[in-house]
Amino acid sequence: MAEMKGLRRHYNWDVTTKTNLTYPEHPSQSGVCSLCIRCGKCEIGLKAKVGRTLYPEPFGFDQFGAEKRLPGLQDIQILPELFGVGNFFTKVKTECEIGGFKCSLPVAIGAMGSTKVASTIADAVSQGAAAAGIVRVIGENIMATFGREGLKCMIDPFLNHYEKLGAIIVQASYTDMKLKALETGVELGAQAIELKFGQGAKQGLGGEITFEGKVYAKKYEELGYLIIEHDEKTFERHTHPGSLIRQTFVEQLKKYSELSVPIWIKIGVGSGIYEFLKLCQEVRKKENIKIECVTIDGHGGGTGMSPWIIMNETSLPSIAALENIGKMKLDFDILVAGGFADGVDAAKAMMLGAKGVAMARPFLIAANTDRTKGIVNFINALKEELQMVCCAQRVYDVKELQKKRKNLIALSQSASKMFGLPQKL
Repeated sequence: MAEMKGLRRHYNWDVTTKTNLTYPEHPSQSGVCSLCIRCGKCEIGLKAKVGRTLYPEPFGFDQFGAEKRLPGLQDIQILPELFGVGNFFTKVKTECEIGGFKCSLPVAIGAMGSTKVASTIADAVSQGAAAAGIVRVIGENIMATFGREGLKCMIDPFLNHYEKLGAIIVQASYTDMKLKALETGVELGAQAIELKFGQGAKQGLGGEITFEGKVYAKKYEELGYLIIEHDEKTFERHTHPGSLIRQTFVEQLKKYSELSVPIWIKIGVGSGIYEFLKLCQEVRKKENIKIECVTIDGHGGGTGMSPWIIMNETSLPSIAALENIGKMKLDFDILVAGGFADGVDAAKAMMLGAKGVAMARPFLIAANTDRTKGIVNFINALKEELQMVCCAQRVYDVKELQKKRKNLIALSQSASKMFGLPQKL
């Protein structure tokens, strides 16, 4: 059972949903116990009790990521470059430019919204990003949840420790745009904006939180959120996912280009991803709009507020799109996100063609471990790992990794097909 569980999910029980099987060693192919004694402890039983799809628990406080085993970075191996000049790994240059900003490393802190798991340490994340010299994106629903002052409390710690590397960026979903979160962010000192049109963990769904109080429920409902009542005191809030329509998209970009800051975009992996990137390129060239970076978010990530089965059963790893993206002539940077956790992950993504990676959950772990110092220490570790891979590739500037796709080998046939890599030398 342990081996099977590592290969594929769904098994009708999971630690994140606090469910289990009576006979986990004997599941049928559907995940139901081959001998069902009707105990009601599995996911089917829990759904029968609550009448809802299941969310990871505790809802809104801890963070979660998809468990389903798809071909991913662990199915790719790096081949060292044998010929070439050698040097100490500490000599490798890691400073680069991402999305119009000079950074200490090709790694960004991906957008994290208003959930408690992210918002309670948001100041430390911002300050740590500035101290480490990397980009930090403030996620959706901050204006509705915490107001202008709450947004300021996330921007100021970055600006107060900013030393000319990295950037603080404010993201907006459909609802945030209506609340003028982008305009407010720029007024408060945000150096760029990010328009959110999708995410890897739950494409087609919006950000979610639980909260208490009918007053807040009424407020959020008036702002356009979907409110689901748990009981008289506890409620669920769901963000409108917005629409992606060609003409509306162009009009939005024209409008926000008037803020005169670089524009970033976030999108999930899905059908139409290449058409979307072509549209971004077309708008950038024909309308002269400063689209500087598109973050492609894929399977494997998510800081927590996603329906468990949707998180696992939709999307693909973002690196699956890089082979075809590499054939496109794009004038903006591509970051990939979703399930990246260390410097070697970042190196593999860059060797596949990305300009860099965005991570979220690792930075929450780092900040919870040692706040600002934890962010800086984690970035230093990522830097060292990237430098070591560069040495193995005989390159001494991290940007050169983008030319080393030929030195990646797929460890399985499925990984070979998904990522367009050979299986042998």
